[in-house]
Amino acid sequence: MRIFIAIALFIVCFGSILFIFWKQEVKFSLPTPVPSNLEIVEQGDSVKLPQLSNFIGKPLYIHFYNYDCPCSRFNMKEFELMVAKFSDKVNFLAIVESSGETTSNAGKEFKEKYELNIPTISDTDGALAKELGIYSTPQAVLIKDNKIFYKGNYNKARFCTSKNTKFAEMALQALIKNESPPDFPLLATIPYGCELPSHSRQESGLSNLFNF
Repeated sequence: MRIFIAIALFIVCFGSILFIFWKQEVKFSLPTPVPSNLEIVEQGDSVKLPQLSNFIGKPLYIHFYNYDCPCSRFNMKEFELMVAKFSDKVNFLAIVESSGETTSNAGKEFKEKYELNIPTISDTDGALAKELGIYSTPQAVLIKDNKIFYKGNYNKARFCTSKNTKFAEMALQALIKNESPPDFPLLATIPYGCELPSHSRQESGLSNLFNF
């Protein structure tokens, strides 16, 4: 009997370790599942959003942040450095979501926590993310002359530690130098990280419609 109990405890413990490893590591190294209702927005596409009409005179760098995403939190140090380094050359904007029932205070909390002195929008219903074809974090969108200059990942590494694959910063440097967007591998544009809460809610709502 003791042998069976020991085996059962081992299975439970081993299963728990595998689950934690999946939840904290493996799933973030895999591409984020593509939403069924995704609107495709690609490099070179025109962007006309009323919410962005105040950003004129300089190119616009949009940072998507999800409070509940560990990848977003690890990514903040790199984003803060970019704001400090390039804020005189481009406009920075943070678009914030949260998995809570409401994200109306998420933008305010973001500004108070990081003190970046940049405009911040709480994308409560995910409208801006949808219009820009974003469904994962951390992600960056660079806009120049009302067109998508770059849309994709910050880095191939979850902790943004790979100096040779700082895709977002490399794209920003090319933009500032008036160069064409770099020819990045697919690793730069296939979203990795956490699904945005707004997409999760939309997918859940669509599923419930068909559960009679």
